[in-house]
Amino acid sequence: MSADTHPASLICHPNVRRGSMYLLGHLGIGLGTAWLVAAKGGRPVDYRLVLLGSILPDLIDKPLGAFLGLESRLWGHTLVFFGAVLIACAIPSLRAFLAVGLGVATHLLLDRIWEQPWVLFWPAFGAGFPADGPNLWNILRVLVSDPVVIAGEIVGATILVAFARAHGIRSWSAVKRFFREGTAVPSTAADP
Repeated sequence: MSADTHPASLICHPNVRRGSMYLLGHLGIGLGTAWLVAAKGGRPVDYRLVLLGSILPDLIDKPLGAFLGLESRLWGHTLVFFGAVLIACAIPSLRAFLAVGLGVATHLLLDRIWEQPWVLFWPAFGAGFPADGPNLWNILRVLVSDPVVIAGEIVGATILVAFARAHGIRSWSAVKRFFREGTAVPSTAADP
């Protein structure tokens, strides 16, 4: 299939920010969503898994896209992948992976992946992914010039800082404890 007849060239939304990874927005907004869910539901959440899920599609697809010379939204950005994560949660010993699923869901929403239905619904369109490897210069240009992306990064960073403050994560030892335990409980004793 030639590049000009690929579904991406036929139905691409003009505002698609393809090839961009905005770490703070994905991490912060994913974590903030889980924080709200945990507060409403009263259940403990392994926030490490939420953080992993919130960047997992990019951790999979960005290196693969660069290596294969394809766009940077591939299999990790599909409903097939999201469904596989949710199916894994049905296994009792993997139930905690629901936190990964929550993170992946926020990632797909923040990427506005519905604007790339040939990716979201892969393999339904019967086409592969377009050849358009990640472009670092474009990623950096969008990061510093797109107001929506800048706002997302600011919101994400603000949520990460608010979460850390609310849960007593104010030192490297507290950060290490958070990544060891996965839950965040305000510290009653001062960190060494």
